[in-house]
Amino acid sequence: MPKQNTPLAIEHTRDDLPELWRALTMPFQLATLLFVALTSVFLGMFIGGDLMRMVISVAAIWLLLVWVTQYALQMIDDVANGVRESQAASVELATALQDARAWIHPVLAVATGVLLYTHPQWPVLPALIIAALLFPASLGACAITGHALDALNPLELGRVMRGFGIWYPLVALFVFGCALLAVLVAQRLSSRMLIVAAVEMLLFLAYSAIGGVLYVRRRELGFEPRQSPERIAQREEEERRSVRQQFIDALYKDLRVRESSRAATSAASWLREAKPAQLKGDLHAILQAGIHWNEPREYPRFLRSLLPVLLELKQPMLAMSVVDAGLAAAGSFAPATEAEVVALVNYAQHTGRRRVAQTLLGNYLKSNPAGEPSDALRALQMSLPDTAR
Repeated sequence: MPKQNTPLAIEHTRDDLPELWRALTMPFQLATLLFVALTSVFLGMFIGGDLMRMVISVAAIWLLLVWVTQYALQMIDDVANGVRESQAASVELATALQDARAWIHPVLAVATGVLLYTHPQWPVLPALIIAALLFPASLGACAITGHALDALNPLELGRVMRGFGIWYPLVALFVFGCALLAVLVAQRLSSRMLIVAAVEMLLFLAYSAIGGVLYVRRRELGFEPRQSPERIAQREEEERRSVRQQFIDALYKDLRVRESSRAATSAASWLREAKPAQLKGDLHAILQAGIHWNEPREYPRFLRSLLPVLLELKQPMLAMSVVDAGLAAAGSFAPATEAEVVALVNYAQHTGRRRVAQTLLGNYLKSNPAGEPSDALRALQMSLPDTAR
């Protein structure tokens, strides 16, 4: 288990609150509402009545309670893992004790109730407050690790509390509010079906809130959901890496047959179509591959063609990385136009790379010996007196 050093502070992005709101709306989606309606009708029919009716109904009540607890566990798992559409309750959830995590908290709740009932001198309200304070950490711990016993593991409880940060007291207060509202509903409503339906909805709402904060605070918890912006970005990067490798292989084939102009056109189109977040990685991959290309004439010519594209995209830093690669491949490397050399030499000076600026300007002047230098070039020569003339 990785150690967490996250301070108790809100470290959220602007997308966190909308994500949490979407999580809280899951119990009100059609699939969940249909499940609540179905189970509340049957539980309302079977709960209550005389002893004989209760004995006959035990099996049905047990089956329905298994279904509810398993569905609640499925909901918190989905919410915590980035799923934002409630699933229909499958029959398999009601046929077996699929996951011990679904029963650890009902068992603890029954045990707490029995202890309070057998010890009437114990204060009830403090016990409920303590249970509400520990419940989010306990449920969150076993939801993250997948182990039922972690609901009682002090280390995992502390991990969840630290990871939630300032969110933890808010979640605990929300859960306590749901519990109080359930008690009020049970006292005020006369219909058992409505009571069961309301309690189920409040249970699912509490589970969704905890799952939503697990998702929002995933970085602080060291938790990797099945669906998250990070995983989506990783999948997109893996897909792009595969496509990019095919593109780089095609560039190399063009250079081998002395088609540097075709390679330059392809590379220019590729870089212009790249997203800003992809541009640096794409160019780095091209330059890394170029180190191993044995094309001493075509490769520098190809690199020279990338400079106007990068300057057009307002990426002088990336253009300078192309200059570095070009100078490494050919000591006489220089941009093709005066506008490019002026922009790059100025950028090199401003970033403290005076030697590169001198080399770049000197190479350009050597490659264009005819004619008088323009005012801009003369100004650069004056600012770089060591430039070869």
